[in-house]
Order: sequence, then C-alpha cells, then structure tokens
Amino acid sequence: MTVTSRPITDPPVGERAEQTGRTDWHGFIRLARLRFLLYNLLPVGLAVAVSVHQGYPLHLGWYVLAQLFAWTVHLMTHYCNEYFDLAADRANVYFTPWTGGSRALVDGLVPPVVALGTAFVLAAVAQLMIVAMPDWPTRLAATAAVVLAWFYTAPPGRFNYRGLGEVTVAAILNGLWPMVAVLLQTGTVPVLLLAILAPTALLQTVRMMVMNLGDRRSDEQVGKRTVPVIIGYDRAVRVIVTAQPVAYAALTGFALAGWVPWLVWAPMMATAPISGWLVLRLRRGDMRDLDQRRMTPVVFWASNHVSLIVGAAMLGVLLDAARTGADGDALTLLGAVLAGYVGLFAHRLWLAGRTRPTSAPVDHR
Repeated sequence: MTVTSRPITDPPVGERAEQTGRTDWHGFIRLARLRFLLYNLLPVGLAVAVSVHQGYPLHLGWYVLAQLFAWTVHLMTHYCNEYFDLAADRANVYFTPWTGGSRALVDGLVPPVVALGTAFVLAAVAQLMIVAMPDWPTRLAATAAVVLAWFYTAPPGRFNYRGLGEVTVAAILNGLWPMVAVLLQTGTVPVLLLAILAPTALLQTVRMMVMNLGDRRSDEQVGKRTVPVIIGYDRAVRVIVTAQPVAYAALTGFALAGWVPWLVWAPMMATAPISGWLVLRLRRGDMRDLDQRRMTPVVFWASNHVSLIVGAAMLGVLLDAARTGADGDALTLLGAVLAGYVGLFAHRLWLAGRTRPTSAPVDHR
C-alpha cells in the first residue's frame, strides 16, 4: 500500500479535465474505488445464508438481484461522493489508500460533471431494480438505502457534513442491504439476522469514525462536520475504543439469550484480537499526527475488521445450517461465495505486505 503526499492541487491542474472536457478512463475506473465493493459479498451472502438456515429455499434470481443492487448503490455512492466531496479532498494532504477519496478528480483526470452524471445513471439503474422487487416492504427498504446513500454527501441532506455520516454508512451496509436480501428470500427479517447485524453495525459506525479521524483536519477546513470534527480527536478515540468491548459483549448477550447460535458466536468472537490491536494502536496515538505511514495500517485493519466479523458470522451460519440439515446445494453455493471472498482478501493482504507505507512530510499545525 504505497502512500503518497503532495501539496493541495493548484486549480489549473486540478481542473485540467474540466477545462479540456476529456476523461482519463483509468481515472474514471479509479473513481469507482472497486476495492470497497468486495465487502458487499458478505452482508448480502450473510442474509441469504440466514434465510437458508431458517429453512427457506434459496431463490437464486433474487440473490443475484440483491447482490447487483448492493454493488450498484455502492458505486453510485462513490461517484456521488467524489463530486460533492471535491473541496474536502482537495484540502486533504494526509490521504492514505483508504481515506481521502480516489484523487481522480483532484488530479484532474476526470471532469467532476462526469462523476455526477455517472452517479445519476447508477441511481436510475438502482430504481429499475427496485421496481423489479416483488413487494412493498422490500421496495421501501431498498429505496431507503438509495436515499441514505445519495444524501450521504449530496445536498440537502449532506449527512456526513452534519455528524450523521458514520451511522448512515452502518445503517446501509450493516442494515438495509442485508435486510433487502433477506426480504427477497423470505418476506421477513429473522431475529437471528438482526442479532448478528446489531454488533457489526456498531463496529461499522466506529470504523467510519476511524476513517474520518484521518480526514479530520481537511474536513474541518471545508466545514465538513464528521463526528471526530465535532467531538475532537481524544473523545472520538475514547468512543471507538469503548465500542469494541461493547459490541462483543452484546454479541455474547445475544448468544446467551438464544438469539445467536454458539456455532455462530464462536467465529465472530475469533475476530476480537483485531479489535484489541486497533485499541492499542489508537491509544498510542497512531492517528493523532496524521502520519500516513502510521495511519495506513490502522485504517486498513479497521475497515477489514468489520468485513472479517461479518464473514465470520456467515461462516458460522453456514456451519450451523449444515448441522441442522439445511439445503446442501444452497450451502455449497454460499460457501463458494465466502471462499471467494477469503481468497480475494488473502490477495489483498499479500499486496499490502509487499508494499510498505513510506514516511511522508507531515504538517503539524
């Protein structure tokens, strides 16, 4: 994961694509930030695994639609965010491969209007998918996901500029997307799915706080009031640190209550060491001075911590479903999806090990 730093882009350079009207297609693809779309396999797959666990048959067509819908809305969000976050991204000289946007608009590779236009096209595609959904509860949940995703940065909502961005991301990724997927399969939302999603949504919320810690100085400069900007660095770290044991304690409480099988609880709890590592890094101040070399591992593992606990939940659900004699073909398909994610994650981890972050000049104002 190579980390670079550069001065804030001068307007003539940053607006090069806008002035010429030309789009660099490599830059256009960079805007998509495809690495983040890998996560979507997990909440959708988890929801479908829960439906199989509950004895419902696997409806492959609805599974595919749910997955395509999640990817479409996620891509829409990226292109929309790049347009409406351009001022914040231009001010950000502390970016890492995981924070600060794709830099494609900042580097003048793509006209901003192309990013916005692409977001509108993807929003229209998402709406067509919603029309194809079979009932109103599913359509309403899917529409809520699109609305929250669009107004995450777009006016008049601009949730991430008003201290609501972190919880909005959790509501979509660890709430509405899996709810849409399970509604398409079953027409209802099982308690098991809600009990799994609740602690992961908390971790997703504070994971976004970690990401925003790295952007806090530039965000403050442009009036982007994320939670770390509003409450300050030290309080934000305390909230993130406190949330880690709370999430795992809630998961254990749900298991004791019988809402989460112990075979699901065990692999989810196995991710706790990552949580402990994050706590140690945050307490020693790795995000304090906006040093990209120290920040990059923290934001990498904060992001993948949530992925891994959702993936662990999916593994546990599949194992428990197999124990109770659920549909073997459905379990094989879902197991292959999970194995594919693990393989791609291992490749990402290998790439991260090959490229060490390099130290960059840091402004300690």
